[in-house]
Amino acid sequence: MTKKRQRHTSIGLNLEIPGVIDITKADVAVIISNKLIGSQIRLWIYLKVVDSLFDEVQDARELYQNLPTLAEIAERIGASVDTVEKDLRKLKTLELLPKWFAFSSSKYADTERRIRERLQAELGGQVEVVTAVGRIDLLTESGVIEIKDISDWKEALGKILAYSAFFPEHSKRIHLFGRTDLAKLALASATCEEFNVVVTFEEVKP
Repeated sequence: MTKKRQRHTSIGLNLEIPGVIDITKADVAVIISNKLIGSQIRLWIYLKVVDSLFDEVQDARELYQNLPTLAEIAERIGASVDTVEKDLRKLKTLELLPKWFAFSSSKYADTERRIRERLQAELGGQVEVVTAVGRIDLLTESGVIEIKDISDWKEALGKILAYSAFFPEHSKRIHLFGRTDLAKLALASATCEEFNVVVTFEEVKP
């Protein structure tokens, strides 16, 4: 039996993930037989640990209400939200997702889509504009806009700089959403300002 060591990590209700997680032979067999890669393995193990917490609390409804968001999961397993979304689809196809996660896996994508559609209605332009380096969330007559959860602001900065190479005369804007985190927002704004990128933010409660 091998053990995977992690730092103590609190998730909803102040419950903690154990510092030592047992990886059984059955777990190893699942990982190998399904050809899971690094980020997928970390995500699957994380969800298994969260799933086990349901047996340790009396009020399951309260735990459901305090489950980590995709952005929080991404931060805790050391991946981007986009990677978590992609890996969730993989795990879902392999039927490796806990049942409780089925209804929440698309919440981040739905939030981003709603914001994108609202901004398009306000500013005009085209959404999901294809470039050689990815899809621009919103391209208006004068600006390139990337929409991301606040936890992924560094990824958003990288994308907006890459997209702007195709539209050098357009302004650059990152529109962040999620829980209000003044320290993180200040850091994102100050860093992006160095690259002439405007940062805007709206609070979205989980």
